[in-house]
Amino acid sequence: MTKSIFCAVFIILTLGLMANEIQGDMCGEVLPQVDCGAGSCGALCRQLKHGTPHCVRASDGKLACYCVYPCPS
Repeated sequence: MTKSIFCAVFIILTLGLMANEIQGDMCGEVLPQVDCGAGSCGALCRQLKHGTPHCVRASDGKLACYCVYPCPS
């Protein structure tokens, strides 16, 4: 029983470390062309950068479209 638990934990940790290496470096930028309404942020982020969109609150209190994408090599 103890060996199987140890093996399961070891496999999970190994897979977690491998996933981090596969993902690589991530970059991000605010897309000033759009706001965070009606899905336009997501569509533009995926189209331009092949990234993942996030709506963040800017310093002026408005929502901004922040796109996280794999850094170009």
